[in-house]
Amino acid sequence: MRCTAAEKETLLARAKAERITASELLRSALGLIKKPTRKRAAPTVDTRLLVALNRIGSNLNQIARTVNAAGHAGDMHQLNAMDIIASLISINRELASLLVFHSTKESEVAD
Repeated sequence: MRCTAAEKETLLARAKAERITASELLRSALGLIKKPTRKRAAPTVDTRLLVALNRIGSNLNQIARTVNAAGHAGDMHQLNAMDIIASLISINRELASLLVFHSTKESEVAD
């Protein structure tokens, strides 16, 4: 579709205001789709939360990698189940404390 630079600016601005792509806006205008889908804005997240979740995810990956490697090698008897359970309980507690902290912080912002 051809348009002037001004028309393109208007099209892009309208699409941005409706939180959809220019293509979705055009397809909607042409009747090719019933209703354009609105994209939700990504929520802002505390970087400390992301760092903590990344650390926990890394710990889980290390545990999974160790268990999988032992399983493939047939060395499951070499693993200490109590150490694995203790690590998982520790991770569960970290997640619970993050959830409490994050929930408390969100409720303070909402008030």
